[in-house]
Amino acid sequence: MKMTHHDITLQRLRQQHLATPEFKKPVDLVRWMGAVQAQDYSAAKWAVGQRLKTATEARLDEALDKWEIIRTHIMRPTWHFVAPEDLRWIQQLTAPRVKKLMVYNDNQWGLDTRIIHRSHKLLEKILRDKQQLTRYQIAPLLKEEGIPTDEYRIGSLLAHAELDGIICSGPRHGKQFSYVLIDEHVPPAKPRSKPEALAELALRYFSSHGPAQLQDFAWWSGLTITESKAGLDAVKDQLAEMTIEGISYWTAPGKRRQTATAEVKLLSAFDEFNVGYKKRDLQQLLLKKELAPMESLGYLIVTNGQITGTWKRTIKTKHIEVTCKHLLPLKKSDTTALSAAIEHYSLFTGMPVQLK
Repeated sequence: MKMTHHDITLQRLRQQHLATPEFKKPVDLVRWMGAVQAQDYSAAKWAVGQRLKTATEARLDEALDKWEIIRTHIMRPTWHFVAPEDLRWIQQLTAPRVKKLMVYNDNQWGLDTRIIHRSHKLLEKILRDKQQLTRYQIAPLLKEEGIPTDEYRIGSLLAHAELDGIICSGPRHGKQFSYVLIDEHVPPAKPRSKPEALAELALRYFSSHGPAQLQDFAWWSGLTITESKAGLDAVKDQLAEMTIEGISYWTAPGKRRQTATAEVKLLSAFDEFNVGYKKRDLQQLLLKKELAPMESLGYLIVTNGQITGTWKRTIKTKHIEVTCKHLLPLKKSDTTALSAAIEHYSLFTGMPVQLK
């Protein structure tokens, strides 16, 4: 059977475990994905949760609080969830590129290597013995030592400490994340050479996000095209290649299965189904006009692998109100599937969900 662009998005649903959840534990899903974008914490929890057989928001909070999964700066640069045993080797591979992207702002803010090094040493001191401090508790302690810590500078200093493998996010204190020392909370793992790391990250990406192009992997990982190609070349014998209109896509080998009709998903902002690819046009084949770039990374309604609308939530005292904006008319079967998706979200949050 000839592969179509729509088939690609259907297979991505399966590979990302949106259509066929198989994992029970958050860490197993995160490990499979390689990493899951997580700057919007609430959205990222739902992104992981709806890819599991059963999950609740409280269970995702627990997974983070117990360091079953780690939240830290690791690619592009932004926050991601990552499995503890993968933290160090992925960070060692991707951090140099992320730091290059931070140079311009660091120069604008006067954050040179000397200040960053001093900040690292102070963080190691004040977080010693498993201390958990938020950025608002850390900032004045650094400022006392003459390190500038306004909103932008403290964010960059903490990101540098994450990228250098010193700290990562710990349990939340109220609505704020704490920071902890990695070496006190994350067990050591066997190091990987750069070629080994490139190959492993490429295999994780194309297995979980495929079918995808080389450029998609480079975008997702933040690596150069040369580095990304080296990783892909090293694992091509473990992947399947498919060509559509002269363009190569790579994915895990296996028989393609048809996705059941009326498969509706309420995707989170920055969900890997969209943010995991350089271009997002294949997810918008049915729309008359592509969504604006940032809108395409927002809360989306996806029906059978295609974006068909957007949604937003409003948290009330005793329930969650969901408002849907349909960009395509709903079929009767889609309406039933949407109700199922809303019920799934209700079970995850533990709150009644009302469709406005």
